[in-house]
Amino acid sequence: MKKSLCIGITVIFFGLLGKAQNVDVAAKLGYPQMIVYNGKIVTMDDGSFESRAGTIVQAMAVRDGKILATGSTAEIRALAGPQTKSIDLRGKTVLPNFILTHEHPHRWQFMNARSVTHVFPNDDMILFRWLPSIPAKDQLAMLEQTVKEAVAKAKPGQWINVHFNWGRDFEWSKEVSILFDRSVKKEWLDQLAPNHPLIVQEVLGLRTNQKALDLAQGLLGTQRANVEEEVMLHGRLDLVAAVQKAELEQSAAWGITTYGSMPYSTPNFNAWSLLEKKGELPARWGWAYAGPNFDERTMGILASTLSHGTDHLWLAGAMAQQAGACTTLPYLPGAEEWSAEVFTEFHTGPVDKECRFAPGKPVRERWRNIIKAGLRITGMHSGGDKELDYLMDIIEEASKEAGMTEADIRAKRHTFDHGHGSPRPDQIPRMKRLGMMASQNNFLLWKQDGHFRMRSTSSFAKLHGLEYAAWVQPRKSLTNAGVMSTFEIDRPIHYKIFFFIKKGMDRFNEDTQSVLGPAERADRFIQLKALTRWGAHYLYKENVLGTLEPRKFADFMVLDRDFLAIPENDIPNVKVLMTVVGGKVVHLTSELARESGMQPAGPSTWTEKIPAGW
Repeated sequence: MKKSLCIGITVIFFGLLGKAQNVDVAAKLGYPQMIVYNGKIVTMDDGSFESRAGTIVQAMAVRDGKILATGSTAEIRALAGPQTKSIDLRGKTVLPNFILTHEHPHRWQFMNARSVTHVFPNDDMILFRWLPSIPAKDQLAMLEQTVKEAVAKAKPGQWINVHFNWGRDFEWSKEVSILFDRSVKKEWLDQLAPNHPLIVQEVLGLRTNQKALDLAQGLLGTQRANVEEEVMLHGRLDLVAAVQKAELEQSAAWGITTYGSMPYSTPNFNAWSLLEKKGELPARWGWAYAGPNFDERTMGILASTLSHGTDHLWLAGAMAQQAGACTTLPYLPGAEEWSAEVFTEFHTGPVDKECRFAPGKPVRERWRNIIKAGLRITGMHSGGDKELDYLMDIIEEASKEAGMTEADIRAKRHTFDHGHGSPRPDQIPRMKRLGMMASQNNFLLWKQDGHFRMRSTSSFAKLHGLEYAAWVQPRKSLTNAGVMSTFEIDRPIHYKIFFFIKKGMDRFNEDTQSVLGPAERADRFIQLKALTRWGAHYLYKENVLGTLEPRKFADFMVLDRDFLAIPENDIPNVKVLMTVVGGKVVHLTSELARESGMQPAGPSTWTEKIPAGW
């Protein structure tokens, strides 16, 4: 009897304790700085490969950059203190912020007119010129006069930077890329601007005149440089950081706040570090080492820092070289002749058949050093299925030499990015056995742009046959096999992120006006998992990123409509009203600002005039 009474009292006590737990958290740890309530908060805590989002709650409390608690509106509002900012969501949907696992915002920064104009609103330092969104031949016809007018206005030695326009929907991309490569030559630029350093570029191609090359040689001892941040802004890390911040803020306005990529240049890396030290970095970055040294000692040192760093910057792996696009598939009659007409020399020739990881290739030793040291392969620009065969051979051989078990190999989570023609169906079980992940580029489902080396579904079908279009972005097959796939666009077109979610759902190709690879369509839940929890796993940060759960970073977005319930055709119209990174509001529209009694933040507050067509 006494034992039963004791148990009963204990049950009652802990029941009361559970009801009071939220209040006790606030009393013991301090009040949250922010509460969002009366919403539809999609936590994405479902860890399966099924089409489920997981727990949906009404409210969430944020303290010191992390999620303190989630629950009902009543439970979470009970935590509020006198200084807590409470935001009534009025039924709006909240998602974890998006993670793009192969993306280059630090490369796109000088290609985005709005980012550049925000930092350089006039011609005082650099003369930026942005060609309008018109057909490629008309843009080319404007180039000479545009440069001449800039030269006439420029101060002695002042930089001039001219950009061709791919169009907001990349409608001019193929024509611009081909025409640029064939027509914009260094000799012409030397004639147009003999006394001013000149850059002329499109999204994937860049030309400089001799004056710019001479400056690179004098400053860096080489003409091979990322000319804008390393030469044009040499010694002005503050300005490199300002442009990067502007670019990151624009992506954050669409809910994109975490990236995987290589740095491309030392100033880029240092700019992120500077922004973090100043508390101004609106994003996170799992970076990939890309050289120059791949000796065993260097790889061993880097391996000891794998997944380590700060909350905003950490090492996610290494990549030794871009993969080729070699494939096991034959080419259709006439395919190579067709490709010769559109695949420019700048983009590696008519058809990139080279297998760069094949036996006997020198880069294999670099990969072996990476793997044997205990590092992880990530951030690689990847291509065809045959190259993936060779890469998996290297992984298994080098891991065996290092004495690793299959469990050790799986724990590395080696990656293979892009997916333009890989993996083929029979490779997926091997990927699963090795614990590999696949970063999938949904842009390639849309149409072929000017980056001809990355084959879209339409180009791949034209080269190899309609039935093989499913080899481009086989997200459904990967999911069914239990292989995590992640999300990328790999283009400066962040404002279409929800469009690309829809593209992964329907696989409708604009070039052919048809659905290519219909069996590989994946629903909105799988697309969301790729953008959130699986992206966090790719970057070794599943314990702090990817879902909205207590003790994880408070990285979330508020949407203008119910993403889970709206018709599929409405998904491209979704707008992000607020984006929060580590509990800090980095984007807030005037609409939600008025509702919540806050001040707008981020690009919605910028006042600089955007060049026409950009």
